[in-house]
Amino acid sequence: MNRRRGEKTRRREAGSRPADSGRPAPDRLKRPPQFDNWLSQQLRSLYDPVLEEPLPDDLMKMLEDGAKGGAGKKEDEDR
Repeated sequence: MNRRRGEKTRRREAGSRPADSGRPAPDRLKRPPQFDNWLSQQLRSLYDPVLEEPLPDDLMKMLEDGAKGGAGKKEDEDR
C-alpha cells in the first residue's frame, strides 16, 4: 500500500487484534486427548535418556561452589 508523503498511518490500540487474523480462536483448537497422550509419550522417549545422563564434573563443581556461596563472592569483588 503506497502512502503519500506526510500521511499518517493508523495504529492499532495496544492489545487489539484485527477482525480476521486467519487463525482459529483458541477455543477452536481443542485437541483430542489421544493426541496429548501421543505427544507426551514421544517427548518422554526423546528426553528421558538425556535426563538420566550424569552431570559433567565441572558443572557439578560450579553448582557445589554456588551452593556454598564461594563462587559468587569473588565475582562480586571484581566488579
